[in-house]
Amino acid sequence: MGLKIYLETMGCAKNSVDSEIMMGQVLQDGYEMTRDPDESDVMIINTCAFITSAVNESIDRIISLSKLKGDRGPKKLIVAGCLSERYRSQLLEEIPEVDAVIGTSDYSAISRCISESINSSEPVNHLKKRPLYSSNNQRTEKVLAENNTHAYLKISEGCSNMCAFCNIPKLRGPFRSRSEASIQQEFLTLLKHGIKEVNLISQDSSSYGIDLANEAQLANLVRGLLTVTADDFWLRVFYTYPNRYPNDLLDLMADDSRLNPYADIPFQHFDDKVLREMNRKITAFEIETFVETALKKVPNLALRTTFIVGFPNETKEAFQILMRFVEKGYFTHLGVFTYSDEDNIKSNKLGDPISEEEKIERRDQLMAVQQEISHKKNRAMIGQKQKVLIEGAYEETDLLLKGRNQFQGPEVDGLVLVNEGVGQTGEFQTVEITDAHPYDLIGKIS
Repeated sequence: MGLKIYLETMGCAKNSVDSEIMMGQVLQDGYEMTRDPDESDVMIINTCAFITSAVNESIDRIISLSKLKGDRGPKKLIVAGCLSERYRSQLLEEIPEVDAVIGTSDYSAISRCISESINSSEPVNHLKKRPLYSSNNQRTEKVLAENNTHAYLKISEGCSNMCAFCNIPKLRGPFRSRSEASIQQEFLTLLKHGIKEVNLISQDSSSYGIDLANEAQLANLVRGLLTVTADDFWLRVFYTYPNRYPNDLLDLMADDSRLNPYADIPFQHFDDKVLREMNRKITAFEIETFVETALKKVPNLALRTTFIVGFPNETKEAFQILMRFVEKGYFTHLGVFTYSDEDNIKSNKLGDPISEEEKIERRDQLMAVQQEISHKKNRAMIGQKQKVLIEGAYEETDLLLKGRNQFQGPEVDGLVLVNEGVGQTGEFQTVEITDAHPYDLIGKIS
């Protein structure tokens, strides 16, 4: 019997893809997977270290897992991902329970890391000098087959934008695109295994291809995915940097209903002084011009964005400028984050003059405004018959099915809750919307 491996993922959808790469490699190399850390021989935790709260959560979980060591033989604990990259010189020293570290460069090396940790009495350091994502990082067909209704498809790794509040370039290295051929191959494999919705993700999807062809090629990539097959599916694009968002992508949304009318564009702020200090390379005028142009091209476009409040130079006046922009009602979905002062970001030099209480107050004010807007947009859908991807029973009660329409991204937006009719998980159904809440819709299968 092979060694049993437990793998746990923390953080974002991109981390989930990385974990699937590791899982596929482990299975391919003859190890067994288990969902129970207590019965495993090796525990792997794929960590997040984007902000301090994520660091603390990752460390707490490492300590918790380390307490299981010794319960079933010489159990090993491997820490993977961003925490290893951020604290590469301290992690093995300060948490002696950790047996090995591997960063964000080459997850296909996880089996080698497991083998070395099993055969060594000393901690194993599998970190490279700097995070440089490997072209070997692809999921196996066996792992892809285990996905359910939707899947994430990573089109690039790293980031070169150098936003002042962000440490991703240090954790994941500079921007590198995958080849279009490898993306198409993985895309077709997902569809072959019954996936109905494919979500393209990266740190900066708008820049796809800029390192391959000296210009961004996101629209060409999406066009290729739409034309490579006539299958019925949904395609959605996440994490697009605003100043490179291709207008051609909006044209494709208008031409092909399989490309969801959904744009995920983190604007981060709307005050020019804050944007400049954030190193966002875009102005408030350019943001609003783009938003208005996009909504004219695709009138039913669902716009998702995120904003950061409490950035060091965000005055009360700057926050009010942001509030007034949100009040205009452009956005279908909105996420608001409070600024986190990290020791490895450029804006750390500005200090952290705004109190946590004030940051939270600003976040809550912004979300309260958006909640009213979202509720109004949802109520406008009552009576519509929509195409909905059924995702199974609703966790809170088995009397409801849950699903999503084209305007709702997985795990970040609301749901369509079906209280009448029978639907098959993983299939599209026509649902008549009968009621609406600020984030969720209610409907019946018609």
